[in-house]
Amino acid sequence: MSRNIRIVLSVSIYLLGLAASIYVGGWVMLLKPVKETITAYALGALTMPQLVISVLKCICSMTVAGLIWCLGYMASNHIFDSRDE
Repeated sequence: MSRNIRIVLSVSIYLLGLAASIYVGGWVMLLKPVKETITAYALGALTMPQLVISVLKCICSMTVAGLIWCLGYMASNHIFDSRDE
């Protein structure tokens, strides 16, 4: 595989990992549970298990986002490693 194709593929995988980490860590595990908790509280339907799960998701969100980003970075680096040249 040529050098330019490896660079483009590597950058694409890195950006995909970055986008996935922002989506999963930022939206699915941080903003969405907060939004659902606020809505449930406003409607008077907030339960303790729902609150606990939302808090746990918020606490773990940055760890999961970092893990997903790291996997994308490692896959990107595996495809194109500048030390090979």
